[in-house]
Amino acid sequence: MTIRGNQLLFFVIEFITGAIVFAGTLLWGNAGLWGIALFFVAMILTRGNPDEREIVLLYKVTALHACAMGVCMGVIYVFFPNYNWFYGFISFALLTRGFLGILVFSRE
Repeated sequence: MTIRGNQLLFFVIEFITGAIVFAGTLLWGNAGLWGIALFFVAMILTRGNPDEREIVLLYKVTALHACAMGVCMGVIYVFFPNYNWFYGFISFALLTRGFLGILVFSRE
């Protein structure tokens, strides 16, 4: 398995990072945001030049992610008004994009 250019590995790490950030911000507040460091390490390690098929799949993941984030933020606003929206945006963005990326790249 190659690490450089491996999009599936990147999305797995992104999903794990989202779970770490969500749990960390619930437990420790701002200190839990340090979990994002794993995301940046994954970006450095898996950076590569995607081909045309990967670019199309990345656009698909981005479009699905935008829809999911709209729903997530709406749910937080309506049902959890006391939850910190910034923590929610960061953690759910990583979770949803990671999950959708795993789903799209494992099926294609």
